[in-house]
Amino acid sequence: MTIPATILVVDDEPAMLQAVAEVLRAHEFHVLTAEDGLQALQVLGRQSPDLIITDIMMPRMNGYQLYERVSANPSWTWIPFLFLSGKSEEADMRFGKELGVDDYLTKPVDPEDLLAAVLGRLKRFGRLEGQRAKMPVPPTPEQDVQAFQARHGLTEREGEVLRLLVRGMANEEIALDLRIAPTTVKSHVSNILSKLGVGSRAEAVAMALGVGGAPGPRMKAP
Repeated sequence: MTIPATILVVDDEPAMLQAVAEVLRAHEFHVLTAEDGLQALQVLGRQSPDLIITDIMMPRMNGYQLYERVSANPSWTWIPFLFLSGKSEEADMRFGKELGVDDYLTKPVDPEDLLAAVLGRLKRFGRLEGQRAKMPVPPTPEQDVQAFQARHGLTEREGEVLRLLVRGMANEEIALDLRIAPTTVKSHVSNILSKLGVGSRAEAVAMALGVGGAPGPRMKAP
């Protein structure tokens, strides 16, 4: 018996929340819902989904703040994100790319585009039904990143940056920890993504933790 993937949908617009949830449930996904980032964190405290689909602009806690909170928690950092954005949010999308976000769908969302994006993310992270039982128990971040550094030709500094990424730290926090400029951290992150053949920080962390699928085509680095 296979287990359907669990998807958390977060949106403060009831109609959009219901529409996305209905499309996913019609295709036999297990769907959790939340109306903003704070409510999403409460849901995450009870159950970890295989994918989070979230709006960007929401009250109390927006989509990017939710992304940062999830990325900072070692128990959740592997969870991939898919963002829903309005056409007027290009500046916010640029900000998101700096955080390592690389997947967006523009509202109104076409059901076929939604399903294609969802299946692509789940496949890329090895979270399709039936695959989770085969997932290895993740090694400790320190052990895994050391192995990655050797296998993928990362420099000593890139290895240090990846170790901190695994811990869920943002670029600014890494810069303070390593006493280097944020722009230097961004350059190291770009090099790490290139060497691992992935398109986002989340995918790099997932690979380091042993929970990611085979990397897909590399997208533009944040």
